[in-house]
Amino acid sequence: MDARDARGRTRGTRGSEPAGLGLAWAAVTRWIDLAHDLFVLAGVIAFAMSGALQAVGKRMDVVGICSLGIVTAVGGGILRDVLIGAVPPAALTDWTLVPVAFGGSLVVFWSHARWRLPRRPMLVLDALGLGLFCVEGTVKALGFGLNPYAAAVVGMLTGVGGGVLRDVLAGEIPSVFRHGSRLYVIPALAGGGVTAALWIAGAHSIAALLAVAAAVSAIRIASLRFRWRAASPRAMAEGPLDE
Repeated sequence: MDARDARGRTRGTRGSEPAGLGLAWAAVTRWIDLAHDLFVLAGVIAFAMSGALQAVGKRMDVVGICSLGIVTAVGGGILRDVLIGAVPPAALTDWTLVPVAFGGSLVVFWSHARWRLPRRPMLVLDALGLGLFCVEGTVKALGFGLNPYAAAVVGMLTGVGGGVLRDVLAGEIPSVFRHGSRLYVIPALAGGGVTAALWIAGAHSIAALLAVAAAVSAIRIASLRFRWRAASPRAMAEGPLDE
């Protein structure tokens, strides 16, 4: 079960309402579905471009650039589906995800030597993708019978897993674990936890889920703007530890 299933269940509870109101609600939900899909694709593109840009920095060829971009974009979703037993993973059955990630990677390959890609819009799209993916990952995990705590962790992994795989393949410590990195895992895990709590309370309407995703994205953007970061040992803040 995923966010689309949740939307379908929400719509199903309105069958007894007047026909005019039902048609209006159907039109609204169609626009919500469209906006959701566009935001998901925007997040996939942003994740793919971040992976491709890292590959460029590592002086990889076109194969490495596209591979790292695709892994970054769909790796979290594949990890989620394998963990909960939803096989084959959605990235391998939804024909749009991998081609969109591939296209985003090619944009970086063709453009990086010609002009500089704007950084701020990419970070905003990345934040939107984080919010949507952690909520969807949690909902899908709950639908497959995971307990709320495990579902929240799976939701977090859906949002950050691709970036972790990107950094590992690039031979680096994952950026989400580095000292001084802005908040990423914490808002994703909090978003998964709130989503699971709403599910238990029976308040997992599409509006509530979108609000949680928006809050996660807003916290991520605010951490970039105001330089929020997770706590680190004092010695690390003062300088490198002696080996």
